[in-house]
Amino acid sequence: MLGILIDAVLPVFIMAGIGVLVGKTLHLDPRPASRLALYVFSPILIFSSLYSAEIPFRDIRDIFFFLAIWVPLMYAVSWAIAWQIKLKTPGRAAFLLGTIFMNAVNYGLPVSLFAFGQDGLQRALLFLAPQAILSGTLAIYVASSGTAGGMKGIAAVLRIPTFYASIGALALNPFHIAMPALIASPMKIMAGAAIPTMIMVLGIQLANVTIKDYLLPAVLATVVRLALSPALALGITMLLGVHGLTQQVIIVLAGMPTAVFTTILATEFDAQPRQVTNTVALSTIASLVTITSLIWLVERFL
Repeated sequence: MLGILIDAVLPVFIMAGIGVLVGKTLHLDPRPASRLALYVFSPILIFSSLYSAEIPFRDIRDIFFFLAIWVPLMYAVSWAIAWQIKLKTPGRAAFLLGTIFMNAVNYGLPVSLFAFGQDGLQRALLFLAPQAILSGTLAIYVASSGTAGGMKGIAAVLRIPTFYASIGALALNPFHIAMPALIASPMKIMAGAAIPTMIMVLGIQLANVTIKDYLLPAVLATVVRLALSPALALGITMLLGVHGLTQQVIIVLAGMPTAVFTTILATEFDAQPRQVTNTVALSTIASLVTITSLIWLVERFL
């Protein structure tokens, strides 16, 4: 397990730690780098990786079927817990944001690469198209407590190039057309900038996070995000007959901490942003232990 911590998880925390240090000392605005990663580096990474990868249709099908079951289950369980602890509407929306939406990009991609290699990264990249849909529609719907979120979410998805990069690469992949070196070479260099930029942005964003109040819902949301979510993922993948590397990557991604973008949505729609921020901070810190343990468990038993 120590080897997993050193090889797969600590590198992400070290780079994110540098981002935190840079954010605190230079007081950088993370938005320009975040937009560069979202609109330039990430789409190029997705397209160049999926365009030529050997991806069985079964893996694509399994991931989409998994999400089709996992998302409603997580929504129902999270809503029930929020109702049980008597959270009012803004707090309930904040709780759902903290439990359903994992940091599969800034955190999940590098961990998948370090833990499972290039094949693991390719499977993690398959998450990004549905992840773009989720973050653009359901997350906005949840943050706005279900009011006027649908069309706004669809419009957001249509503005995100990672969505088109995923669809385009998967559509062209079966034809095995060699990409000209004039295009492939700069794409390879720019794709290599995606993951370091994502991790630095994560660190810069976390530099401004402080844990103050809303501790009970934040702790419960962290437990749901880091423990219950991967447990549900295990059950769903077994039900669907998913196995091997695809199952391992799905379960580890399901156990990622809360996505940082949820704090932006919570602020925008006044869905108790401090509660969401606390969940992001707590889940990210705790994931140092939980993600290490999760990788060890899936590699040992699956």
